[in-house]
Amino acid sequence: MVIVGAGKAGARAVIGLREHGWQGAITLIGEETLPPYDRPPLSKASIAEEAEPTPVLLLDEETITSLGATWIGGAEAVAIDRASKQVRLADGRAIAYRKLLIATGAKPRPLSCVGAERAMLLRDFADTLSLRAAFLPGATVAIIGGGFIGLELAATATKRGANVTVIEALPRVLMRGVTEEIAAVVTARHTEAGVTILVDSKVAHISSDAVLLSDGRRIPADVVVAGIGAFPAHALAERAGLRIDNGIACDAMLRTSDPDIYASGDCCSFPHAVFGGKRMRLEAWRSAQDQAAVAAENMVGGNRAYEAVPWFWSDQY
Repeated sequence: MVIVGAGKAGARAVIGLREHGWQGAITLIGEETLPPYDRPPLSKASIAEEAEPTPVLLLDEETITSLGATWIGGAEAVAIDRASKQVRLADGRAIAYRKLLIATGAKPRPLSCVGAERAMLLRDFADTLSLRAAFLPGATVAIIGGGFIGLELAATATKRGANVTVIEALPRVLMRGVTEEIAAVVTARHTEAGVTILVDSKVAHISSDAVLLSDGRRIPADVVVAGIGAFPAHALAERAGLRIDNGIACDAMLRTSDPDIYASGDCCSFPHAVFGGKRMRLEAWRSAQDQAAVAAENMVGGNRAYEAVPWFWSDQY
């Protein structure tokens, strides 16, 4: 069994395969040199806490070994040879699989305006260290995007003593995530903490010391952060000829268009029976965990549909 992607879904799949009786080899492949670690703290405690942060490991190397698995870190999977059932790595290695799980997650969506290269992003532990160093007392921080990541970072930067402005293009924050009533409560809490929230505000370009809006307003910014969503990391699957539909298209059992390849987590979409078979893609810690457990069971011969009702949390202040 081979798992590409060493985040929450990948780590849970290793455990799930053993839980469901798989006694053969398991190989876990991750692009980062760190073993699997928890990502929710990256926008919160890893930046805000006074002590120097360390990754919150989901599986350390000793545990991976105790599970009889092989961990390949710092390795990029660049191709899947479906005919020979091998995953090819950037360094030339080929890893054979009987069943393959793709759990490559999602990547932050970059800005496309002039000066976009100045905007910091948050995806991994290295990014959180950069943000921690930038969120200094008295710094002016402009966060572009009023979704969950943007608002969590706004709360964290405020706790660090920075002066924060959130810039949202839509009429209110959390437009896609919650009702207007909940968004109003969240907005009030940020306002109480001193955060300036600008809605219906579109970015024209980013200069060396400010964010310029399309209506001419200039928002001073020592630090600019983009939090405008994420896109599924499905390039590996697409190159392999797997069906893509808002991520790697899976059936209810999380099988891809190749019956020997499964997917789970932020990178895949699937029909959800609880919602009348509507195809959806979920970007949440709990969903990644639950999907990986179902995929692992099915990889060893199960036939269970993923039917968990999605839920999530957001820590702000």
